[in-house]
Amino acid sequence: MRFNVSYLLDAPIGAQDTIHLDERNVALEDLFVHHMVGDIRLTRIDRGLLAEGDLGVTVDAECVRCLAEFSCQFKVQLDDLIFALPSMPQSLNPYRVMEEGWLNPAPALLEQILLAFPLQTLCRPDCRGLCSQCGSDLNTESCQCKDELIDPRLEILRGLL
Repeated sequence: MRFNVSYLLDAPIGAQDTIHLDERNVALEDLFVHHMVGDIRLTRIDRGLLAEGDLGVTVDAECVRCLAEFSCQFKVQLDDLIFALPSMPQSLNPYRVMEEGWLNPAPALLEQILLAFPLQTLCRPDCRGLCSQCGSDLNTESCQCKDELIDPRLEILRGLL
């Protein structure tokens, strides 16, 4: 995924353009994105470009309760400065316009997707999870485990449950 933004680098400060993304099956380093849709507004500033936008992203995730894989959808807000210094090594600043005015937004997108990734991903809001004793998926089967006897010294605490 690359975009030619050389015309913006030659434009006066304040010039803007919008890039519409509707990408499917994109590999951003070690993250595979099934779908990414939204607009990125590029604004010419004195040091390069300001990239702003809201994207909808769909990636594979694992449910924190039942460990099932599912497609997780969430919003990503992009707000990054992209330097117009093609002579600077990419290892020092991955957010820069490359030679001949080409922009690769993948490093900035990857960082923002990872930052926006939900902390607790659930396959569905009413997920019942796994049995803590036998590991059965309580969404698809009922557990046959029996409650273990509580240490008699702690029996009085049962009334609090």
